[in-house]
This record gives sequence, C-alpha cells and structure tokens, in this order.
Amino acid sequence: MASASLDIERLVREVLAELARAQQAAPAAPVAPVASKAAVPVPEPLAATTPADAAADEGELIVAARLLTMAEVAGRLGGIRRLVVRPQAIVTPAVQDELLRRGVALVRASAARSATVGELRLVLVVAGKRFDAAPLVDAIAAEGVAVEQQRLDCLMAATDLLAAEVAKADTLGALVSSHAAAALCLANRHRSIRAAQGLDVPSAAAATADVGANVLLIDPGVGTLFQWKQMLGEFCRQGVRRCPEILQKRLG
Repeated sequence: MASASLDIERLVREVLAELARAQQAAPAAPVAPVASKAAVPVPEPLAATTPADAAADEGELIVAARLLTMAEVAGRLGGIRRLVVRPQAIVTPAVQDELLRRGVALVRASAARSATVGELRLVLVVAGKRFDAAPLVDAIAAEGVAVEQQRLDCLMAATDLLAAEVAKADTLGALVSSHAAAALCLANRHRSIRAAQGLDVPSAAAATADVGANVLLIDPGVGTLFQWKQMLGEFCRQGVRRCPEILQKRLG
C-alpha cells in the first residue's frame, strides 16, 4: 500500500511539472484593445484666471446654463476656441465629443470670473392682487435661486419692469398673470423679452427651448403650486438661454 501511495504522489508531481513547462513555453495571448467612450478626455480647466478675463475674449463663448446640452451650443461654436461654463456645470458627452472634434477647450470659470458667469437671479412679478406668491417664492428660493418678488396692478407696467430686469446679466423672469394671452403678447413686444408658457414641466421646457425663453408665464388659474414650482425650478436650472440663431434676426 505504501508503494502505491508513493507512485500516485510521483505521478501527480510529474503531471504538475509538465503543465508548468507547457505554460512557460506558450506565448502570451495578445490583448485586444477595447474601444470605450465611458471616459471622454476633456481639456483641463485653466489653473488660474485673472479679473481681466471677466469680459469675453474674441473666440470665447460663455454659457451660464447648469446643464450643457447640444441644444445650448448648436450653431454657436463657429470660430470659437474656448467654451467657458460654470464651475459645477454638467456637460453632456455629446457636447464633449463635439468640443474635441472642433478643438475647442472647455474652461470652468473660476471664482474670479463669477461676475461673468455669475449666480442666477429670478425676478418674479405678480400682475394683480389675487395671487399669493410667497409659497412659490419660498419653494424656488429653497433650491438656491435668488428670487426677487414684485407686485404690480398694471400688466403693462409688469412687463415693462421685466423687460428692464432680464436685460441684466444672469437674470431670468417669471410673470404671474391670469390674463395669459395678453401677458404673452405684451411681454413679447419688448425686444429684451422672449416669453413662453407651459402647462407642465415638459411643455414648459419645450416652449422655453424653442425660443430660448428668458421669461416664463405662470397662469394661477391653471395647475397647482407643485406644478408651478416644478416648472420654475427646471426653468432656473437650465440657466439663461440665448435666442436660437435661426430666430435672432426677428427675436433678438
């Protein structure tokens, strides 16, 4: 029995040795490169920025949107060398790919450029006395947006005020009026205003994108506080939009 056990152990050692020799003799299998777009290289942000950079240089595009999609840059990258965005802006992979294709550097603005990119400001104007905007203002302010509320009896005066406010940097407007048709017509008579209305978040977002709206109309007779908060919240998260290039000659 002892002799049989020794023979088995010797056979096992020989098999293991033969396997080891075969592995050493076999060439290493080539590893095929794996193409992946999971990580798209993005140009590094500038290490430092001076106050002199606060004004947009030639060949530089500044976008204040918190979410940067292809809709925000479509038709705007011709001749651009640098795209400046907010420090915490989310840049979609499609935009990153397009910037790489065009050789456009992506620059995240430093604190020194806060005067250019800035923090969003929402001016909410209530036309009339019947609507209590305090809960809506509080809900939007809770999301970190600086909200300024005004109340005017005259709808024309309300649109005049908004026209002056949205002409300022990093400013959006909201107009609360139960006279929706008149409010939209009066608001859009102003060169500085592109007003849109939505009945829910998807329709408000679509209308805003269509014209690059900077004023959102809220009809207090349609919808709920929750819906108004959702629409205004999304409106503010998108930041200040430019007028689509195809409409600039007419809408400015």
